Amino acid sequence: MKGSKIDFESEGIITADEIKLILDRYRIGKKPLAKLLGWGETTIIRYMEGDIPTNEYSNKLKTILDEPEYYYELLCKRKDCLTGVAYKKSKNAVMTKIMSSKIYATAYSIVNKCNAEICPAYIQYLLYYAQAFSLALYDKELFQEECTLNSEQIPFPKLYESMKRCGVRAIEEGEEFLTQEEIALIEAIMEAFSWYGPKALEAMMGYEKSMLKISRDKYNNKIIAKDTLKAYFKEILEHYQIKDLKDIGRYPDQRIMDIKEMNNNFIP
Repeated sequence: MKGSKIDFESEGIITADEIKLILDRYRIGKKPLAKLLGWGETTIIRYMEGDIPTNEYSNKLKTILDEPEYYYELLCKRKDCLTGVAYKKSKNAVMTKIMSSKIYATAYSIVNKCNAEICPAYIQYLLYYAQAFSLALYDKELFQEECTLNSEQIPFPKLYESMKRCGVRAIEEGEEFLTQEEIALIEAIMEAFSWYGPKALEAMMGYEKSMLKISRDKYNNKIIAKDTLKAYFKEILEHYQIKDLKDIGRYPDQRIMDIKEMNNNFIP
């Protein structure tokens, strides 16, 4: 239906401008992108010239546009469809896109260190404590996202939902997007907290959140503001005599014991 006056936006169909954004963002040509997707070689060319994609093809392209991790997986699985130069160029582009968000760089550093043997929820706990101790020890955020409050105990839901949809997988590179200080912090958090299962960390986070002042972001979502998190964990540093990274393990070791004791003493 070349030249159709269909309202792409109202129909939810990807537009030619959005497809061009995919090509530019991931530094991939029209024919190579079609090959990656297993489509006819001229499919993307036709869409750019006005042909209307089917819902199935449109949804696939929208997923690629919105979720660079999905495109990365596709690129790695079907790299034999591309020349070596084209593959490397596109891989560098998608890596830059993924890691341009510091929370993603942090999350994938954790994933890589675990060889991807970690679930999205557990990554959330480690991100929360990495952010908290960065604020307390270094007086600076590790990433810009605010810690949200919700019934699922998921502090960074956008990343969580993305990892649930795309799966947790190691990415070959990534640490070049972090400083040595940040890498050392992430490693210290993993060493201190990874001894404990998700139930223990969820209980610890739940206790902390009950002690913290709740704020609202510009979308009226409940959050724990970074200044609040920073002040609370500054007190933790003092109380548990945490002076540097090697001391961080004192906190979960003692806090979890305290929570267990409180629960054992609780009489319903």
